[in-house]
Amino acid sequence: MSWTVFGHDAVVKILKTHLIQGDTRHAYLFSGIPGIGRRTLAIQFAQALNCTQPPEAGSFCGECRSCRQIAAQQHPDLSVVQSEAVGSILKIDEIRTLQQSLTLTPYEARWRVALLLRFEEANPNAQNALLKTLEEPAESVKLILTTSSEIAVLQTIASRCEVLRLRPANPAALTVYLADRFGIDQKTAETMAHLSAGRTGVAIEILNDPAKADALLDTARDGLRLFGQNIRERFSFAANFRDFRKRGELREVLQIWQSLSRDLLLLSGGGSTADQTLTFLPLKAEMEPIAARYPASTFRELSSRILQAGITLDANVSPQLLIEELLLNFPR
Repeated sequence: MSWTVFGHDAVVKILKTHLIQGDTRHAYLFSGIPGIGRRTLAIQFAQALNCTQPPEAGSFCGECRSCRQIAAQQHPDLSVVQSEAVGSILKIDEIRTLQQSLTLTPYEARWRVALLLRFEEANPNAQNALLKTLEEPAESVKLILTTSSEIAVLQTIASRCEVLRLRPANPAALTVYLADRFGIDQKTAETMAHLSAGRTGVAIEILNDPAKADALLDTARDGLRLFGQNIRERFSFAANFRDFRKRGELREVLQIWQSLSRDLLLLSGGGSTADQTLTFLPLKAEMEPIAARYPASTFRELSSRILQAGITLDANVSPQLLIEELLLNFPR
């Protein structure tokens, strides 16, 4: 089995080198947009740390009791910490409970491993509480944090971790991977690769649940409709996010709109290779009139505003107020 996460060969090479040299860091921070493979990579690294029958140095078998238990998140020396639901808040109590478990020696494995998933959702108190553990790590403990935004993680925490940044895969390469691994036709694989914006996890979600593709396209269409709406209509859309727990949902919307603004920018330039790189190729006919209506600079500015909104969202602001501000500056 060994490493099966796709598109992150450079990161895997770093981790394998640390394992082979016996020089693994006490803490790692995997950073990347949702669906890109942060959690998968974190679990596989935990398996490699504690595999009892590695087929080669820096690898793991995936079949031994330790590997199977870690994959199922049921290993006695594995702690998984995350907020109750995507978009909610990870609080200090969960960190304190984790710290108590990390004082214990490993029950049966070489390392006691803690996975702190979606750590951008940890509030300041929770992050500050973890800082003490990072400053005085136990010799038998490894911490693996994942985040969609490094900016949402305290610099004092990031500076004490080995930060590894995960990038989206090239759509062409992802198309080949999906077709080969899942035995699907080239056209279907290409559609999934583009709609996922190079995010392997999202592409697999689309494969398992075709309705996911419709949901992605519907969210992109929502963004296109906003170009022709007045402020009242736009604020009516923003009211869908009045619940603070909708932060996770809004983060996904902003990610989709980021890809949409990129598509519009490509089309506004009229490049002959646009079709090869468009995320929402099925919406090309709907995007072209909008792309022709504005200069390219409009879509560059929009992309920048959406990116900034995503960063601000990680500061635990009201999702409704945040998107209202974004929509006030949306092109008309």
